[in-house]
Amino acid sequence: MHKWRNPKFRRSKVTQLKLIVPDDLAGERLDIFCSRKVSDRTRSYFTKLAAAGHISVDGKIAKPSLKMKPGMKVEIEIVPPPPLEATPEDIPLKIVYEDDRILIIDKPPDMVVHPAAGNYEGTLVNAVLFHLGQTPNLDSTRLGLVHRLDKDTSGLLVVAKDERALAYLQTRLKERAISRHYKALVWGNIEPQTGKIDLPIGRSERDRKIMTVNPRHGRSAVTHYQMIERFKQADLLHLKLETGRTHQIRVHLSHYGHPIIGDPTYGGRSKYLRRFTKNELPFATGLLGILERQALHAFRLELRHPDNERLMIFESELPDDFAQALEYLREK
Repeated sequence: MHKWRNPKFRRSKVTQLKLIVPDDLAGERLDIFCSRKVSDRTRSYFTKLAAAGHISVDGKIAKPSLKMKPGMKVEIEIVPPPPLEATPEDIPLKIVYEDDRILIIDKPPDMVVHPAAGNYEGTLVNAVLFHLGQTPNLDSTRLGLVHRLDKDTSGLLVVAKDERALAYLQTRLKERAISRHYKALVWGNIEPQTGKIDLPIGRSERDRKIMTVNPRHGRSAVTHYQMIERFKQADLLHLKLETGRTHQIRVHLSHYGHPIIGDPTYGGRSKYLRRFTKNELPFATGLLGILERQALHAFRLELRHPDNERLMIFESELPDDFAQALEYLREK
């Protein structure tokens, strides 16, 4: 059984970044400064990078704890990760549509999309490799994945089977011409019942592993929502992404005070239980007993085919846990 190694990594070279410390970041540690200027990397990454001698300040190798001063010149060597290898695995896939160019998959919850540290096996990429039955000719870190879903978010994903299809779909995604629709169960009753959340999202300055609304360093993020069913202490929402930032829907709804039910990272699980009275608590814990993950499902995907630009619309039924949670709410 072969392993797929991303060809891009074989050609990767060290990337050099040159930064000047501005007045507003003076006094920060070197590793914190770097993580704020390079939003897709964590502080711990830069701590290790500096310790390995890949960051210099004013021409000298610097420690991660060095305090920044205005005007300092910081040079960073971004070292590429080791080659990514993924082994085909016979993991069942729910395939909604397939032809020579694209593959539409209905991802179950509790499945990581692509291999990464700590998750080299059992991912969607491992399953797709087995399904394709051959080494794909794709120069992509994610094996033709046009977009992704979080591990515990279920629903529709499109996978390109060749470079031309991948380039076309990635361009359409950047142009916001691929429509991604979600259903979510949230705590509380959202007002207004229809709206747009337009708040920038970036990495949290307290915990670089999570995202937050970040007006200073965040990237533009827009989520449209509509309440489609109301319960006593929860709402079922239809959401549409205009942008696709990491954890976007989860962060936006949490910031609005309506975290997704079951979401442990953004306040939708044990943290939210504090809001319930002693008499209400059995209702809430019963609901969380059904939902062991965030109640977020990518139920609709609209795109144009790479060959003929024919509009294609795909829909997915709610998974069992989500459907059971809805029935539970309707009975209360």
